[in-house]
Amino acid sequence: MLRKWWNVRGFTLTEVLVVVAITALLLAILLPSLARARLRSHVVVVHSDLRHITVALDAYAMEHRDQLPPTRQSCGTRILYQLPMELAVKKYLPSGPGSLKRAFFEDLFNRGQTYRYRAPGAVWQNGTLMDFPDSTWRPRARIWVPDDAPRCESTSGKYFANRTHEGRSPVTYAVWSMGPEPDSARFPHWEDGTLDESEMPLPRRFWFTNEGRASGLITRFRMRQGLTYTSP
Repeated sequence: MLRKWWNVRGFTLTEVLVVVAITALLLAILLPSLARARLRSHVVVVHSDLRHITVALDAYAMEHRDQLPPTRQSCGTRILYQLPMELAVKKYLPSGPGSLKRAFFEDLFNRGQTYRYRAPGAVWQNGTLMDFPDSTWRPRARIWVPDDAPRCESTSGKYFANRTHEGRSPVTYAVWSMGPEPDSARFPHWEDGTLDESEMPLPRRFWFTNEGRASGLITRFRMRQGLTYTSP
């Protein structure tokens, strides 16, 4: 005989609380792992994006007798080291929205901004092209290179402003993402609180690694000998 529905025994409050506690424990165990897996998947995508940009740069150099696009710098704006418009003109990368003259390949971790690009030599400074390879005082794009590059673990190094002349840089160019926390306190800042990118992106101390930190740059750079290196 079927039991009457009002005689069916339900869960007690204790049993419900036990189920809730077990569920919460499982979520506490699984969510950090899922978050780390999601972060690592984004890092893989960024490495792929940076490789795409280096291919575009190498194709541009092949087409222009080993010349690279100028670095872009603009005082008082957030377009420092943005991807060069030349790559968009040649259809290697898409162009930027609006009136900004830049190739637009959005940084997965820094929405609204492109991945960064830096190369010693010619520079677009506040909208004016500066290219004086034999000058020691006129503006030149500089890149800070650790003394032990490509390992980049050394805290000592120096700036290079030439790629093909005397005193040429051991690094021809670098591209990078600001990483999961673009405004991280791990990065140096000026006194007014703005990010100090003057030595980025080559020092390893700024890189995103597998050491458990959620911040750090993801970078890819080409040495003068032609080999390409990446952060972990």
